[in-house]
Amino acid sequence: MSIYDKSSLVLIPSGTKTSKVYSQKPTNGDGDFDFTRSTAATRVNADGNIEKETSNLQLHSNNFNAWNYSTGSSATGGQSGYDGNNDAWLLNDSGVAAPTYAIYRNFSTTGVLTMSLYAKAGTRDVVVFDITGTNSGQAEFNLTSGTLVSSSGAINTTIEAVGAAGWYRCSVTCNPSSTIYTRIGAGGAGTIYLQDVQVEYGLVARDYIETTTTALYGGITDNVPRLDYTDSSCPALLLEPQRTNIIANSEYAGTNNWGNPQRLTTIANQTTSPEGVVNATKVNETAVSGTHMFDYNFTATSGVAYTFSYFAKAAERTQCYLFGYTDGGVFSGQRAIFDLSNGTITSNVGNGIADIQPYSNGWYRVSLTLTSSATSTAGYWGIGLALNSATSYLGVASSGINMYGFQLEAGSYATSYIPTYGVSQTRALDSCSKTGVSSLIGQTEGTMFMDADFKNNAGDQTILISSSGFNDYVFIQMNSSNVLEAGIVVNAVEVARIGVGKTSGIYKCAFSYANNDFVFYVNGVKVGTDSSGSMSGFTADFINLNHNNTGYSLNNYSLFKTRLTNEELATLTTI
Repeated sequence: MSIYDKSSLVLIPSGTKTSKVYSQKPTNGDGDFDFTRSTAATRVNADGNIEKETSNLQLHSNNFNAWNYSTGSSATGGQSGYDGNNDAWLLNDSGVAAPTYAIYRNFSTTGVLTMSLYAKAGTRDVVVFDITGTNSGQAEFNLTSGTLVSSSGAINTTIEAVGAAGWYRCSVTCNPSSTIYTRIGAGGAGTIYLQDVQVEYGLVARDYIETTTTALYGGITDNVPRLDYTDSSCPALLLEPQRTNIIANSEYAGTNNWGNPQRLTTIANQTTSPEGVVNATKVNETAVSGTHMFDYNFTATSGVAYTFSYFAKAAERTQCYLFGYTDGGVFSGQRAIFDLSNGTITSNVGNGIADIQPYSNGWYRVSLTLTSSATSTAGYWGIGLALNSATSYLGVASSGINMYGFQLEAGSYATSYIPTYGVSQTRALDSCSKTGVSSLIGQTEGTMFMDADFKNNAGDQTILISSSGFNDYVFIQMNSSNVLEAGIVVNAVEVARIGVGKTSGIYKCAFSYANNDFVFYVNGVKVGTDSSGSMSGFTADFINLNHNNTGYSLNNYSLFKTRLTNEELATLTTI
């Protein structure tokens, strides 16, 4: 007989849908949790890649009857497309407009945008298209040779043969500060075949999403729970606090508050990123002596901890660094050097908290946390290359490191990646709870078990069962003083609290309670007991897996309506 045969509720994260996290027990749905998060987010999926929200912002993406036409131009639907379906269009460009754009449609967003479309030669073998506005991006491709003819204002352009013979997917990426139109033409009088236009945030074109009258989104959208595979081949339920990525362009270094490049160059879309797509930046040193770095300017607030993070992968160089600086000595000269060949911190100067975490395909995420001692408007973070743990040296041209996903957030550790494309973005709080479950909770005795990855200095990371008014509750938490503890409150009076000092990490914890009998086990070891305290009057009908809105990763959460034996608790919590 398994210990879990005694359980009333078991949640091992494996099944979700929008706004719901499924439990394994009970099997009738009474133990399924409600989930909310009012924004998109990211996760590491089962392939080890960062998964984002995807989008198509282009309305009527494959209905060109809803677009505007230049004089004499037209389009006829029902044509055989790249995907074998008869939903492509034959675009007849009159050649009247100069430059030649046969069709166009109003647009209203800005930021780093990629416009893509599928095209095939007709009587013309050219497709030309752009996103207009200040800093517009335009590209012209040859649909016979599959090559770029010309471009202007583009961060990146691509053309790739896809599907049926003669079809290509073409894209152009730019960073317009104002957007007026998307426009498409054949570069002169004649015809081309056209299908599936997409405009999306970011540096690359992703899987096509069909739209009609509204923009559409996919992937990790709002209210989608995150089964995250960052640390294991098995998923954990990622529950995080609200955080904002202050950096306005997290994947395109060179805009907004990015500045002061010293003896280096940056080239976008040079290698496969932790997303599994080619949108990482190559940062190369130049053949000059000195530091090889660039920086991000920001304003520091007194008493606030800030964490800067980015993803890095070794190329010709294997070391990179982070440092923070503000005027007035708020934090000055705080620096960490990271080795990307073995995933170690080779140097950490000052009182900052440095960290390096492995990701797939040779990528690491490096971070540095610093707390400001005063308010400063002249602060910056430096990102650079190192050689043999030295940050100043004679560079070799085109030697460098791959980088991706820069993030600056107010907080004591790096949370999951928050992509930005022109303005800072906020990921809202993950909330996971269940009401009306008194039948699953032991009222006179019981056991609460959890297997979770806690963070240091993150505030009280609390999981609890409670009454609606919180007069009665049972909790397990890593508190803000890095004490892993459990306890119970009955009739608004704390009856027991048992804890042990712990650093961040994965812990299996079980707290059993009964009248005058309380015990807490962590990783197979009895932390402590309490033999006095009445359970009289205790009632609970509510479960909150992220009570203090701080966050952690949950591997298992289970309830038992009995006080398990010490032997069972030791077995249940052994790693």
